[in-house]
Amino acid sequence: MLALLASFEDGRAELGVTEMSRLLGVHKSTASRLAAVLERTGFLTRSGRRFRLGVEVIRLGSLALSSLDLVTRLQPAMDKLSQQTGETVNLAVPAGQDVLNVAEVPSTYILNSSGGWIGRRTTPHAVANGKVLLAYHAITMPRVLERYTDRTVTSRAELAAELETVRRDGYATAVAELEDGLVAVAAPVFDVTGGCVAALSVSGPEFRMLPGQLGEIGRLCASA
Repeated sequence: MLALLASFEDGRAELGVTEMSRLLGVHKSTASRLAAVLERTGFLTRSGRRFRLGVEVIRLGSLALSSLDLVTRLQPAMDKLSQQTGETVNLAVPAGQDVLNVAEVPSTYILNSSGGWIGRRTTPHAVANGKVLLAYHAITMPRVLERYTDRTVTSRAELAAELETVRRDGYATAVAELEDGLVAVAAPVFDVTGGCVAALSVSGPEFRMLPGQLGEIGRLCASA
């Protein structure tokens, strides 16, 4: 399906099923089925017997550009936050009901929590940046709160109370809730309208990010 979408370019704004099958090297019936699925999901739109890219492509493209713009604008703040804490700094944005990590500054320590976070999706209730996005209504609460460790919050009432604390304090924490030994603190990133569009987090091992330090790290995140 991705190859079919990639077939649309300058000079090929519209394609028929025959052209699709030739470009993809598949039977016409296969090309027709692929086009039908993409049409139902909004990635293609039909004009007679020919197809054009649909509004869903535009929406995803806008999200990608928005994320790139956020990274560019926040990179200096992320670098400074990394220098202040020595720990891994991540930028996360809403992705449906998930949290998507789009940028990272790795820890200066040999033992760190960096690596593999960019492009990784997580469920919001078990991570600090997800709790921020939930608290400021950038995403909705999951229907099921899956347990990852013994300390994962799986009670909706308990999570709702914690989100009230996030809004009061301006930052969220997650202590060994996604993985044992992993601690994170996050604060919201607001746009010009006051809406929360992302979360900035600091994460590291539990033996370095001690309970008495999390409030100060949270204030550094919020300041950044």
